[in-house]
Amino acid sequence: MKYTVLLFIFVLFSLTLFSQKNDAQLREKENELSLILNELRSTKGDEEINKLNEKFKKEFGKALATEGAFDFPFISLKTVGKIHSQDKLVRVITWNIQYEDLSHNYFSFIMKKDERRDRVYITELQRQRQPFMMIKDETVTDENWYGALYYEIIDVERRNRMYYTLLGYDANNQVSSIKLIDVLYFTGSKPNFGYPFFDTKEGRARRVVFEHANKTTMSLKYDSQRDKIIFDHLTPEAPGLKEFRSHYIPDMSYDAYSWDGKQWNLEEDIIAINKKESDRVELKAYDSKLDSVVTIPMKKKWINPEDPNSAISGGRHQAITPEDVEEGKNKGKNKKEKAAEKAREKKNGENYSNIKGGKKRKKRR
Repeated sequence: MKYTVLLFIFVLFSLTLFSQKNDAQLREKENELSLILNELRSTKGDEEINKLNEKFKKEFGKALATEGAFDFPFISLKTVGKIHSQDKLVRVITWNIQYEDLSHNYFSFIMKKDERRDRVYITELQRQRQPFMMIKDETVTDENWYGALYYEIIDVERRNRMYYTLLGYDANNQVSSIKLIDVLYFTGSKPNFGYPFFDTKEGRARRVVFEHANKTTMSLKYDSQRDKIIFDHLTPEAPGLKEFRSHYIPDMSYDAYSWDGKQWNLEEDIIAINKKESDRVELKAYDSKLDSVVTIPMKKKWINPEDPNSAISGGRHQAITPEDVEEGKNKGKNKKEKAAEKAREKKNGENYSNIKGGKKRKKRR
C-alpha cells in the first residue's frame, strides 16, 4: 500500500512538471507569434503581407501541435478568433489579412479532440475563393473552404451525433458584407461544412447567407435565453433594388432560427428587443455573524396594495395631510391640554405657512 501511494505521488508530480514545461513552451511561442502578428498588422505591400502571414501560419501550426495547446488561451493574439465548442471537443481558429485593394483573405485551423485516443487532430483549411451564392447548397471540405471569420459555436445533437452550428462574417468587398450560419461536422477527424439543417422560405438549405450594404451593420447572434439564433431582417433600400443584395439594409424587425431537435426552423417577425426577464431577484443584506454584506436570491412577488391581507396598511392606501398630522398629535389629549397647546402656538406664531419664518406680521398703526 505504501509503495502504491508513493508511485501515485511520483506520477502526479511528474505530470505537474510536464504540464508546467508545456505551459512555459506555449507562453514562449505566444510571445514569438505576437511579435510576428503585430508586424503583419502594421506592414504594407501585398507581397510583404503574404510573406509575414505565411511565417505566422507556420509558427502558429507548430504552437498548436504542442501538448496542451487545445486549451491554451493565446490571449495576446487579439486579432485572431479562437472559439471552443460547448462540449469542449472542438476549437476553431480563424484570422484574416487585408490587401491594398481592400480585399480580404482568410485562414483557419480546426482542432478536434479525440478523448478515447487521447489526442488532438489539427486540420489547416485551404481557401478556394468562390461566390457564396454558388455554394449555398454544397458541402465544403478542408480542401475548398470559402473563407470567413467564425465568432460563435452552437452545439446541436441529432441521432446521437454532434453538429456544430457556426456564426461567421466575411468582409466580402467595398460595397457589401456577409454574415452566415453554417454547420461544421466531422468525418473521422476531417472537418466538413454545410448540412441540410435549415428550413428556409426557399426550402431546405445547407447554410444560410446574408449579404447586406457595407454602410449598415447586421446583427446575427445566438440568444441562449430564448435558445434561438436571432438576426436583423434585411430589405432592399427601394423596390427597384430587390435584385441587388449590396443595397439590402436592416428594417428594424427581427427573424430567428430555432432548433427543434431535427433542424433549424425559420421564425419571422419575432420580438427580440429586451432580455427575457428572470422570475428571481437578488437582495443585499447585512449578516452580523459573517460581518459582511451577503446576496439573498428571492422569488419576485408582486404585492397587491388593495389586498385586505396585505402587510402594507392592511390594504388601505391614503394620502397624509396636515389635518391627519394634527389629528395624530391631538389624539388622546383632553380639552384643557388642546386649549393650552393652541394658546402656545398663537403666542409663538406657529402655522402651516410656506413663508420663511412662518410668523405673521403685525399691522403698522
